[in-house]
Amino acid sequence: MRNLDPFLCCVVPAHNEAENLKEFIPALSQSLKQQNIRFEILVVDDGSKDNTIEVLQELLKDYPLRVLELSRNFGKEAALYAGLDHVDADLVLLIDADFQHPINVIPIMLNLWKEGYEMIYGIRNRETESWIKKSCTKIFYKILNASSTVDIPENAGDFRLLDAKVVHAIRNLPERNLYMKGLYAWVGFKSIGILFNEKERWIRKFEQLL
Repeated sequence: MRNLDPFLCCVVPAHNEAENLKEFIPALSQSLKQQNIRFEILVVDDGSKDNTIEVLQELLKDYPLRVLELSRNFGKEAALYAGLDHVDADLVLLIDADFQHPINVIPIMLNLWKEGYEMIYGIRNRETESWIKKSCTKIFYKILNASSTVDIPENAGDFRLLDAKVVHAIRNLPERNLYMKGLYAWVGFKSIGILFNEKERWIRKFEQLL
């Protein structure tokens, strides 16, 4: 039986995201409070060189936040896996800190979980991209799936809501050469994709001048 009052952990990989986090953590928290769900936010600092840690220390005072600080920059795949390895929740949301993953899609993901799905993944809408980029993407996935024993959904990234049983299955895999999209597909479970428009990476205007 599913927990009718689930606890959600949001895993947020961050590498030099100090300015984004100042806006992202309050926005994500407000959205989740509106869903009347118990939650925490786990930010995995992937060896940031800016003041990400200092910003997070300030945010800790006002938000249900945990911080996992990696010893150096290992890359997003490793940061995500480290986050999954440090959660204890009924649900896990993987989401970027730069607002490219739209927060307003989260309620749809939660409703699909309530309907029985165990992994809900975002599918990036590429309609506005050039035909060259779309063609290259299709070729990439054809080659990828031809060399794999499981189908990896096209244009599906790390923006996902995972049931605890999915998280446990991923953590129990012996794989160390991490390719998270492959691991998501490998473990199976009842899954569904939802289309979303990826937003432009959000950074403060003064950062663009650096």
